[in-house]
Amino acid sequence: MNKAAIFDLDGTLADTALDLLNAGNLTFEEMGINYRLKENLDEGISSKGGRSTIREGLLKANGYVEEESVEKLYPIFLKNYEKVIDENSKLYDGTLEMLEFLSSKKIRLGVCTNKPKKQADILLKKLGIHSFFEIIVGPDTYGCAKPNPKPLKKIIDFLGSSLNSSVLVGDTSTDYMTSQAASVPFILVLYGHGVVHQNFNTSCTPYLAKSALGMADLILKIIKIIEITRSDFLVY
Repeated sequence: MNKAAIFDLDGTLADTALDLLNAGNLTFEEMGINYRLKENLDEGISSKGGRSTIREGLLKANGYVEEESVEKLYPIFLKNYEKVIDENSKLYDGTLEMLEFLSSKKIRLGVCTNKPKKQADILLKKLGIHSFFEIIVGPDTYGCAKPNPKPLKKIIDFLGSSLNSSVLVGDTSTDYMTSQAASVPFILVLYGHGVVHQNFNTSCTPYLAKSALGMADLILKIIKIIEITRSDFLVY
């Protein structure tokens, strides 16, 4: 049975909040919405994704939100996002080395993101890490998004692994709920969007990563079951 590590993208592999914020502002400008997200203040909104960003703009400009309007604006947001997708986005320190290390240990790697697959592929290629992942799944791949466990389970099956031989790495409550629904161990990235911008509670999991390089050792310990129990709180 193969060992597998599956990663969220935004806030886990890379800091993308500012480019998402700028894509939102480009969309608001294009559509004549009188609201702008502010850098160093509103990353907690933009880091939740395009629809969250659109909802905030509509709410602040109109005082209410209609989901039909959100869905109409979402393709415009994605178009604008592609214009700025890597202007500010960058890998977290140690991420490249972490992926190289896991690959050298024959750990099978995948990405489970709520970013549409097209934009996920674009960003991962621009960041120079696309080739590390055997499978990249977005909400449009199987017609459902996290926290539905289906995308994660499909990735695990594709990688020839099992729920007991895999781990999910993420930074938000959505990632945590996905891991719970799939019964897969969850590593929380302490430097990601969820903790830094969204005040996500770190007590949800015993497995905490304070650096990408430390995360590599933690992944090996979890999936190889080396002297670890669910009562242990490990910070790497």
